[in-house]
Amino acid sequence: MRNNFRVTFCALGLGLLAASAALPAGREVALGSDGEVFAIRTGTYGDLFPTGRDFDRANPVVALEIAKPGAAAQRILVPGTGGEEAESAPTVLFEESSQTIFVLWESELNFHPILQLVGFDGSAWSRPIEVIGNPFASKTSPQFVVTRDSYEEQGADGSVASRHRTILHLVWQEENAGGSFSTFYSPILIGDEGYFGWNPVYNLDEYLQDRVTPSAGGAQAALARAPIVETGRDERTVVIAYTSTVMGRLAAIEVDVLPEHVSQLADKARSHIIDLGRKLYPSDLAGLADKARSHIIDLGHAFRPEVVQAMADQVKAIILAGGTPGLEALADKARSHIIDLGAQLSGRGLRGTNGADATAKLLEVDPDPGAPETAAASGPYLFQFRVVSNLPVPRVGPGTVRLFVSPSGENLTLSWAQTDRVVYRNSRDNGWTDARELRFSDSLNLTKAYEILEQRLSNR
Repeated sequence: MRNNFRVTFCALGLGLLAASAALPAGREVALGSDGEVFAIRTGTYGDLFPTGRDFDRANPVVALEIAKPGAAAQRILVPGTGGEEAESAPTVLFEESSQTIFVLWESELNFHPILQLVGFDGSAWSRPIEVIGNPFASKTSPQFVVTRDSYEEQGADGSVASRHRTILHLVWQEENAGGSFSTFYSPILIGDEGYFGWNPVYNLDEYLQDRVTPSAGGAQAALARAPIVETGRDERTVVIAYTSTVMGRLAAIEVDVLPEHVSQLADKARSHIIDLGRKLYPSDLAGLADKARSHIIDLGHAFRPEVVQAMADQVKAIILAGGTPGLEALADKARSHIIDLGAQLSGRGLRGTNGADATAKLLEVDPDPGAPETAAASGPYLFQFRVVSNLPVPRVGPGTVRLFVSPSGENLTLSWAQTDRVVYRNSRDNGWTDARELRFSDSLNLTKAYEILEQRLSNR
């Protein structure tokens, strides 16, 4: 790893498809593949690095501590944390395939809180990436998971190269002027050419408002501040579960990074329709439709034959129907239809779950026009958001609140830890079970109780 994300993520290798699926996000400790323990520490520079001379001893910093079996622990300063900024809420994630440790934390200077993300491969750090959101609102509960997508791309000379896309899915909360919390999501997008150049920020409440009926009554503060993001049912999906104080609902949202093949097919079909249409549109719609259909079938080798044939037939029908004001509008309509159909088939196919398909929303993230040209070659990225669970906000008792979610997002468990037990409620149909408990004993402590609750949901 060098001091930039281009080299960092090119080095991740082919095996990131299983990135961190077993490690929950939002932790201060992570376990490495060879028994190393990675821990993050916060404190002053003088306390954490007593012999250090590079920064003011009173400056707050974040340190990564690496403890290898049979060796003394090594403590390393996280870059970007040596100044006067207030550093807080660090979280760490180890990605086994690349042997990379990722650190996410909040940094605040002159009342401007931002989130920062860096990676460490054991010898060098990447350059930090900043996630801002509201520049005046504090960022709480920051956490993230990693997914990966691979695809083949044909060059101008006919050669085929394997390409890879890495997405770090960040979730955090911001407190508004009224004292309530909003939950935000931002994907950090990295292709083989490097960092995408920018990262969009989405307020999940704004997404819910158009798709969920609000409930009366507010959520308890402890519950409102317990969001979670986990890897989903496959290598492309993540599930975000959180309580919306605006809507009075506890929701689970599945975020699906659509395969690159979908956008490739849609973009190439659009370009081909425009090229052909310069001679055939609008005088020969039948010829244009037939040629476009054949081109889509030729390009769709990454899809099942019946799927690409269905796409091609529907695009042909769109062209024959006409009704659009101009050739480019017709090509855009065909492109959008391919993306919409690809999105439907990439998730649940013919069968929706709990009405989730009706709440789906497609988002297209294009390269930043001001980003380096190499980064722009990685896009666009297509994301599909689905509301998988939509439940009333339950009551919780005193204690530390923690939320658990299944890989599908369809099942949730809500717990609150007390001195001698963990009390929990499971989602059921459109509501929640009565409170149940796991009492501590010589063979059952808090950690094991959490493991039991996680295991219950792991295969659901």
